[in-house]
Formats: sequence, C-alpha cells, structure tokens
Amino acid sequence: MTDMIGVDDALEHIERLRHGEVLTTERAAQVLALHRAGGLADYQLSAWLATIAARGLRFTETVALTRAYLGPDRREPAVRGGGRPVVDKHSTGGIGDKTTLVVVPLVAALGIRVCKLSGRGLGIAGGTIDKLESVPGLRLEFTEAELAARLATDDAVIGSFSGELVPGDTATYGLRSVSGCVRSAPLIAASIVSKKVAVGADAVVFDVRYGAGSLVPDRGAAHRLAGLLVRLGAEFGLRCRAVLSDGSVPLGRAVGNAAEVDEAVDFLRGRGDRGLAAECEALAVQMVRVAEPEEPEARIRERLRSAVGSGAALSVFVRMLTAQGGDTAPVLRGDGYCRPEVRTLVRARRAGWVTDVSALDIGRAALKLGAGKVFAGDVIDPHAGIRLARPLGERVAEGDVLAEVFHRAGTDGGAAVELVAGAVRVGPRSECRVPRAPEAVSGADVFGDVPDGTGAVHV
Repeated sequence: MTDMIGVDDALEHIERLRHGEVLTTERAAQVLALHRAGGLADYQLSAWLATIAARGLRFTETVALTRAYLGPDRREPAVRGGGRPVVDKHSTGGIGDKTTLVVVPLVAALGIRVCKLSGRGLGIAGGTIDKLESVPGLRLEFTEAELAARLATDDAVIGSFSGELVPGDTATYGLRSVSGCVRSAPLIAASIVSKKVAVGADAVVFDVRYGAGSLVPDRGAAHRLAGLLVRLGAEFGLRCRAVLSDGSVPLGRAVGNAAEVDEAVDFLRGRGDRGLAAECEALAVQMVRVAEPEEPEARIRERLRSAVGSGAALSVFVRMLTAQGGDTAPVLRGDGYCRPEVRTLVRARRAGWVTDVSALDIGRAALKLGAGKVFAGDVIDPHAGIRLARPLGERVAEGDVLAEVFHRAGTDGGAAVELVAGAVRVGPRSECRVPRAPEAVSGADVFGDVPDGTGAVHV
C-alpha cells in the first residue's frame, strides 16, 4: 500500500515539481491515492496535471507515472489470451474517428483476439465509449473478472475501464479534458499505455492522428508521440507498432456519436468512405502483423477485404453488441441509431469543388450541438452531429447540399450551422486539399525521437 500524505505535502510537491523535482512512482501514487480518498480536491489534482503538462516529463518519469496510474495493488493482467495473443489498438483521437468500431470486429473476424479498452472524448474529439453509449442497453464497463469472461467466449470486446483496473487514470482522465491538459505527451502516453498493461494486451497498434482538430498539430509531433508510445509500451513488455494519420479533415462522413456508429456499420457492410477505408485497413494490417508476424501483408489485405465482403466482420460486430446487452435491431433493420429531432441542411453558396473540410470547425460545431462536453457535468446528446454529404474533391453546384446538421427541436443550432457552412470550403479544383496517406511505423522508426536522461518529453 502507498503511504498516505497530506494535502500540504501534495501542494508542496506541486511547487517542487514545477521547479524540476523528479517525479517518482511513489510520489505520483501518493497524490492519486490522496485524491481517491477525498483529501485532494479536483482543482488541486488539476493543478498537478497542469504542472506536468507545462513542464513535461523525462522518459523515466513518464514510466513512473504509468506505474502510478496502474495503482499500488496491481494484480495479474485482466485477461489472458489462452495461448493466442491479445491485440489492442488505440487512437489519440480526431474528428470523425470511428476506427475502433470498424477494426475491432474486422480483425476479430480473422480469428485474432481483440480486447479494446476505450475512453470518453477529450477536448472536441469524441470518444469510442461516447459513441457506443448511443446503442440502447449496451454494457461497456467491466470488472477484471467480467472482462476475462467476455474474452473467453468472444474474440471481440470493447469496453471502458473501471476504477479498479486503472485507478490513477480513472482519477485524471476527465480532469484532463476540462483543465487544458489534453495535449500533454506524457499524460497521453501514461493514460494509454496503463490501460493496455492493465487489460493484459500482448501487442498494441497506436493510431497517432495529427492536424487541426487532433491532439497533435503536425506530422513531426505525431512521430515524436508515436515514439514515446512505442517505447513506453516496450518498457512494459508490449509489442507495439504505430500508424501516423492525417487528421486535418474529418475521418469519414459522420461526426457525432450515433451517426458515427451508423457509419461504422455501413463500412462493415462494404459501403465505406475512401479515407475511412484507407485508415481502417492500415490499422487492421498492423494489428494482424503484430499477432501473425509471418503472414505476408498482401495476404492480410486479401483476408481483411474478404471479411467485409462476406459479411463476417459485420456478424462479429452484431455478436459483440448482443453479448454486451445492446439493441441490435437498428443494425439488422438497416435504419440505424441516429434519430435527430431536426435536420438542418447546409447548401453550397457557390459552384466549384469541395476544396477543404476543416476538422477543427466541424469538431467545434459538433460540440456546440451537444455531441461532446465543455464542462464535466454536461450531458451528451447521442443524436447530435453532422453528416457530410460531399467528399473532398467533388464538384458541386450552387445550392447543392454540403452537409446535414443534427440537433434537438427548440434549440438554436444557428452557430453550429454557420461553423459547418464555413468549414466546408468550395473553390477552384486546383485548391483541393490532398490529405496524406496513413503511414505505418515500427519501433525502430521512432525510438530515436524519444529523449532519455534529462530531456523532457513534449509533443
């Protein structure tokens, strides 16, 4: 057990940390334990997080924080693969990112065990748990025993972490979102890797998204964060790979919780957006490679496409929802989960080509509609969101529908509609943005990006 400290000790530690004191597992665990015991207020723990975010952490300190997140009473991993590796994936988040909903059943359809512990949204990016909560009846929070039992009977599990699994991350995750600490590389890495270690994953693929609307601003920062994640995972015995993804435009057509679930189902039916298809396949290939390193990549791609074409991946998704208590009728009927009270159309004000779609502005619009949280106590509207009608590079005439905005009756969606109207830009074909293709990177590619010794890690 961690020796308890008092609030005065915690505040003194924050001051010393601000001036360069080395963060240790013991001290971090004491701060987190004090907060769990009610001796440290949320705003005081937020000050601790903000100090870490502002100062940065050395790699060794990030390892220490990850160990503290796992808690002093860390037991055996929550799940075991029964002789087969357990593969996980994690995205750093982005506007329209519903890759988990696609790749988990897709990879599991190839006979690989996938256990995905997900989180809620941070900042303007929606979280997988927020999206799945739009499925009526779906159970997402599991104890260790329940998680192990689920994976013993099914190869695909998506759930949220309970406090007993990763107590330190449970205490800090939501506070990061509302205290300006979302983009701190050490906090991102410790949060992600602690969950992977707790669940007992053997291998992890990290999807590191970059660009406006993502946690990291550019490809260089994404490469550095990928390096930190891969190296930190290796420190805890995980086999890791990463994919760098351009998040400057929304991923797919839907942004919003129920709307994104519906788009994932459409993808599993073989009707995927090209950009979403490219990213999901890139991630799925790497997930299969860490489980089956001898399998040729071309053969992996064939198997993945066959799993979609045959309906096997969709069947896995439906089985997973059923096993976790979710209502699958909207999937089976084909009418979907997104049922907004009002649909407001955004039309092109001029003819031309769709030259750009600002992920940042689309994310801000979704937040205004209620698809995410500004304050910790906000209630998310599962049906709020945006569906983009025209892909990047498509020609449109004046008056054509560019997007639909979903919101409640009686609420003023005007500000969100204007954001969407400004986000979808129409102009000359020569100005069309061409997002970068997803890039797979291995540990050897990124290890050199992570400073050791006294070098603080920042995004």
